[in-house]
Amino acid sequence: MALFYTPNTAKHPAKISPKSTARQTVKIQSLDYQGLGVAKINGKTWFIENALPHEKVECRILEDKLQYGHATAKKWRVKSSERLEPKCAHFMRCGGCQGQHIPIEMQRKAKESALFKRLSKLQSAPISFQPMICGDAWAYRRRVRLSLCFNPNTKQIDMGFRQKNTNDLITVQSCEVAESAINYLLPKLTALLEKFSAPKQLGHIELVVADNGVAMLLRYTKKLSEIDRTLLLKFTEQEKLMLFLQSDEGIEQSYGDAPYYQFSDGIKLHFDIRDFIQVNRALNERMVNTALDWLELNQQDCVLDLFCGMGNFTLPLAKRVKSAVGIEGVFEMVQKAEQNAARNQIKNIEFFQADLDQSFIEQPWARQSFNKILLDPPRSGAAFALNALCELKAEKILYVSCNPATLVRDAEILRDFGYKIEKSAVIDMFPHTGHLESITLFTTK
Repeated sequence: MALFYTPNTAKHPAKISPKSTARQTVKIQSLDYQGLGVAKINGKTWFIENALPHEKVECRILEDKLQYGHATAKKWRVKSSERLEPKCAHFMRCGGCQGQHIPIEMQRKAKESALFKRLSKLQSAPISFQPMICGDAWAYRRRVRLSLCFNPNTKQIDMGFRQKNTNDLITVQSCEVAESAINYLLPKLTALLEKFSAPKQLGHIELVVADNGVAMLLRYTKKLSEIDRTLLLKFTEQEKLMLFLQSDEGIEQSYGDAPYYQFSDGIKLHFDIRDFIQVNRALNERMVNTALDWLELNQQDCVLDLFCGMGNFTLPLAKRVKSAVGIEGVFEMVQKAEQNAARNQIKNIEFFQADLDQSFIEQPWARQSFNKILLDPPRSGAAFALNALCELKAEKILYVSCNPATLVRDAEILRDFGYKIEKSAVIDMFPHTGHLESITLFTTK
């Protein structure tokens, strides 16, 4: 059984009465796509953390909603033989991965089952459900954000991740899902920060593994002392990092080249340290190639890419078609996309800024004839843009989703405009987490 509910509820727990915090013993029926055990308590569906199918657990209620509840397992009366020992010592405390106790194949099956069952209910025509796009289950993440907090007891800086649902800091020296280049740097960064003369003014660190090295951003609240700046630059040179410094005035690059990632066909996409990029680099390229293959692109196609960012999909698809247009709401990203196209000498492509919250059908770029459309919206989906998008009457729409709930909602809208789901696949972009990435092709009926 799988229900799609708003994930933000976990971040903002509902107020519950003392009575509802009492422990209850339940048998887990199934696993939902977020890695939560599903059980029934007094006829209501409950989602229970750290519980597997067929387990009998004593759980503590965290929140009691009208339609569902949220609880966490505290004691096991019956444990599943499939339960794994988590690799990370911070499991269930760190706000990152929640599914390390679940075999990877069980995680993947739960995600596929949840999405495919829900999509199947939208139409009577058969849907071609494709094999999941998978990669490595560990060491896949190329970006991390590390909080920094001055410890009054040690008079030093603690570095790590925020504890789940709190502001408490969990100090880390490694992360099981981070790429090896990040884990290599963590103890070195800890040693560096111990030498800082003014540690209280430090905010956070971001690390991004680019294809030309590791980019690091350091956030600080007051001017860095010359001693600390010298220490930092020496460390940066020694480790061959690309250094960005962030103050209240903005971000400046202090050392190194501009970071970029590269596809196997030679396309390079330069990005700034705070720009959105897919954190799983191996699966990003597989996702892009799948999208382009499903659209069956040819040299007669005119393709529109909505929510194009800096051209992650737009540049590769432009090499296969007559013309491509990318639309993005943030002007700075439009500029970066144009620069990336110029660097790669791709000339059959245009980028425009547009507020996709508003009808865009009268925009000059929308008056072109597009026979195929690709969109990769944020978690909130693209419902606000679909009416205008469907007026373009494209024969194929390729939808990349990072939220199954909004995908299902948007699929209903597309259905009402005469589109059907042709094929769909889950992308295992974030193993051991509750995030579900997918790719779905819509065609005219």
